[in-house]
Amino acid sequence: MAAYALEGPERARLAALTNLGVRFMVVGVTAASMLGARVATDDIDLWFSDLNDARLAEAAHLAGGIWIGGHFGMQPPTFGGRIGDRFDVVLSMTGLGSFDDEYPAAKILQIDGVDVRVLPRSRIIAFKTRGKSPQGSGRSSGSRGGSCRDGGSEESLMANAPLSPN
Repeated sequence: MAAYALEGPERARLAALTNLGVRFMVVGVTAASMLGARVATDDIDLWFSDLNDARLAEAAHLAGGIWIGGHFGMQPPTFGGRIGDRFDVVLSMTGLGSFDDEYPAAKILQIDGVDVRVLPRSRIIAFKTRGKSPQGSGRSSGSRGGSCRDGGSEESLMANAPLSPN
């Protein structure tokens, strides 16, 4: 069993974002998993307050990666280099409020010792029932989306997770 959920450069990137004061939240299936839902995913969906924030490039650089902030051809904003491709930049969360509306209620949890803000369970459920999938990275909702470990639906497992509604 792995000692950490993240590779070293991935952990360094999240730490750099946090240390630089970049406002972001973990959303999607990764957030659901951190909050106790029995789901699995390969990627980490990150929703940022401002994709033009210069600290995104600085954080990527500190972790040995790069930030491609604008649209490069048809490619949406993304991280690359040594930090790998597990981070998906979410452009919008259909069915939820704006980033600024959702951010104050975010839970502060840890991934491998790094404090991150996580979209609350009630908002994940609202998103899953209204919006269906994070809008970002150009991937279709089924290409790298989460799956339930026992074959059930994400919504049913979120509903049965032993957590408070927030």
